[in-house]
Amino acid sequence: MQKLGIFASLSALIAAIGLAAFTASPAMADDPMPCQRKEFKTDMVKNACAKGGQPAAKDAMKAFNKEKKISSCNKCHVKLAPTYELKADGLKQFNDLGGK
Repeated sequence: MQKLGIFASLSALIAAIGLAAFTASPAMADDPMPCQRKEFKTDMVKNACAKGGQPAAKDAMKAFNKEKKISSCNKCHVKLAPTYELKADGLKQFNDLGGK
């Protein structure tokens, strides 16, 4: 009888964990982390944020950096995630490299 109680408790715990993991995953995949900024100085980041939140904006900037042979995000940003605060000349550097 005691073994049956332990088995039932273990089964309930495993089922609860499985159900929580199953229900949390789709919601997280459908709702990417939104961009922290609400005002944008560049069309590229504004459009990427509108399409796919912060992950899309990060991907767009990584592609820009690769294309322009920029070695580090810290060349233009004081801080990275979650706010990606720009250095005083960060926007100028972006524009000088042809960013819009």
